[in-house]
Amino acid sequence: MSSWARSVGIVLWPTFLLLCTVAVWTLKEVRISADMMALLERQPTQAVDAQFYSAQQQLSSTAQNQLVFSFSGKTAVNAYHELAQQLQQHPSLKVKLQPTLKRITEFYQPYRGALMSEGYQQALRSPTAFSHYAQRQLSQTASPWLSSSISDDPSLATFSFLDTFATGQQLGLVDGKLQWRQEDKPPVWLLVSEVTTTATIWQNNALAAELVSAVRTLRQAHPETEIEYSGVLFHNSENAEQAQWEMNRFGLASLVLLAVFVLLAIRGVWPLWVSLLTVSSAVLAGALALLLLRQQLHVLSLVFATTLIGVAIDYALHALSDRAKKSNSYSVALKRGLLLALGSTALGYACFFTAPMSLLQDVAIFIVAGLCGAWFFVRFVVIRAQRPTQLRPLALSTADCALTLFARLRRRKGAIALTLAGVSGLLLSVQWPHVNDSIASFNASSAQLMQAQKRHHLYLNGDGPTFQVLVRGESIDQLLINEERVRSFVQLHQGRFQGLSVALPSQQSQQQALTLYRQAQQQGRFSFLAQLRGAALPADANTLLSYEQFAQGPLADVFLAPIKQGPYFYSLSTVSALEHASLSGYLAEFEDMQLVDVPGQLSAMLAHFHHSIHWALALAVLAIAIVFIAFFGLRRGAAMVAWLALSALLVVTLIAVVMPLSVFHTLGLILVLALAVDYFIFYQQSGRQPTTFVAISLSALSSLAVFAMLVFSNTPAISQFGAAVLIGLIVVYWVAPLSIENKNDKSD
Repeated sequence: MSSWARSVGIVLWPTFLLLCTVAVWTLKEVRISADMMALLERQPTQAVDAQFYSAQQQLSSTAQNQLVFSFSGKTAVNAYHELAQQLQQHPSLKVKLQPTLKRITEFYQPYRGALMSEGYQQALRSPTAFSHYAQRQLSQTASPWLSSSISDDPSLATFSFLDTFATGQQLGLVDGKLQWRQEDKPPVWLLVSEVTTTATIWQNNALAAELVSAVRTLRQAHPETEIEYSGVLFHNSENAEQAQWEMNRFGLASLVLLAVFVLLAIRGVWPLWVSLLTVSSAVLAGALALLLLRQQLHVLSLVFATTLIGVAIDYALHALSDRAKKSNSYSVALKRGLLLALGSTALGYACFFTAPMSLLQDVAIFIVAGLCGAWFFVRFVVIRAQRPTQLRPLALSTADCALTLFARLRRRKGAIALTLAGVSGLLLSVQWPHVNDSIASFNASSAQLMQAQKRHHLYLNGDGPTFQVLVRGESIDQLLINEERVRSFVQLHQGRFQGLSVALPSQQSQQQALTLYRQAQQQGRFSFLAQLRGAALPADANTLLSYEQFAQGPLADVFLAPIKQGPYFYSLSTVSALEHASLSGYLAEFEDMQLVDVPGQLSAMLAHFHHSIHWALALAVLAIAIVFIAFFGLRRGAAMVAWLALSALLVVTLIAVVMPLSVFHTLGLILVLALAVDYFIFYQQSGRQPTTFVAISLSALSSLAVFAMLVFSNTPAISQFGAAVLIGLIVVYWVAPLSIENKNDKSD
């Protein structure tokens, strides 16, 4: 077989992987997700926690489909109506139309006497207090609730309920539209919509792009009106677009740099062809493994997986350098080195399987499978081409000089080790490592969208801290009773409460109010109101408002509907303007109430994982130490482990001086150790050879080309990961040659 035919024949392996990948992608449905919060799977530890967690997931999923648009300026109302009309015509969206004052008052009128505010009830117990209370309420002539309700309920009971309900909300209702207003500021109109269909990430991205385009068009048509939007859909879309942009640009830049490095060191196009096919084999093998093992993938998994390019090409570079010495077959040292490098690097990435994050587990699957594909290609396919390679003279001369330099440095490696240890100690004294495992590391949304999210949160929930409270009950009425307990506590501490019980009091509360109302009627408490009216007050409604009736009313879509799971009903309420410690302390006294703080829960879980992963890192180092000692002897193996540990210490202290340590720095350190093992192994195998130095240098440059890209990622998690690997690779590149024994030095 001719050399040309053999060169073409090596394409068969990546072609086979490509066909398998396409077949699996076609036959198996795999969803691509961009939801950052879904990356962490919170695992409850107790049965009651599991019940609350399941309800929380279902209730939160409904809230995540909500979209909010705000309008302020001269033509805000016109822009509001134009966008509302477009959203109403969209098949995937549902506009939450706000009911008019008339519809709300007409709905509550049949239950007069059973619905009243706390202040009304207190005043009703004293003739004098009620007289003063009624006069104050009647003086609110500008109140739209008074004018719309007093004709049907002159007792002011319904008005007190509606006025308190409206006052407790952060928004006003004007002409069927939500309005937020502060003194000396123009009004802000809010349009709330909901995504009603379940779609793929590409369909959601298309929907988000369509909505953003509509907003841009409105901004051009209404230049004096400020229009903003927020919602999980927009965050996921921006994150997905950012991840795709980074994946394309980082991957392309990495490939270009790799090509430049290879061509500068090795003659001809053949090395570049082998490098490209090696990387292709790795990427296809990793993708095939993910498609076979997963039903859903996250876009960030693909961004992290681009690091495989820098790792997989190591095998091709070492094989090409080895062929520069021997054209017909690989050396025993190379075969052994490739196998040890594969095993040790795979072992380092195996630590990712301990992470409770599907993202990192997917990265581990992708890279381990990809490395196996690259190793098989280099070890058994490339060799069959029998094409020799030739290093460029400049690369060889540079390697000779570098080997001479490192030989001299190794004679002083004791002093160098003490110096590095001293530098690490000095850095620790300057800045002791601090940990920051905030879940915000996953957020890559634009500053504009984040600012809009904050403002909409202010409009809907008010200023100050905001928390969600999950409440359960064996019946709807018991659920409302439990909500009312939370509401009473919150109002007692000057906080704000928004929940179903605000618009639908429990049957127990309604019955107590109706009883008090009837007693007041018998005692003539409303006589002066009858005189003002010129006629007797109508009788009470003699009926209570049930949940079934409320669900058919105008406010059913305004409040999140409760759900039933097992024997319990669950609801989600919002509490604001209250300290976390005060609220959590109160809720801890009840088994049917639980504080929901998703960012806090995720950050705490991430911190717990960061702490626990150190054990996985220790196990990985122990396993690597066993490999070193088993293959290179006790003294040489222990020395290699010591240099590896010193490198890790120096990397940690360097990062700590610049920024707090996160779990992604630790994961980057794990990868650095896995890559460092490759360098140590190949130096121990044939450290005196210029070809080995050239291969390791190309490997380091290629890895730096990949990981340096990640430092510029807009997602903090990826940037932190890249920074750790970037710093670590620079340190390891200079430390690894010092681990060689003097008897292997070229100068000896």
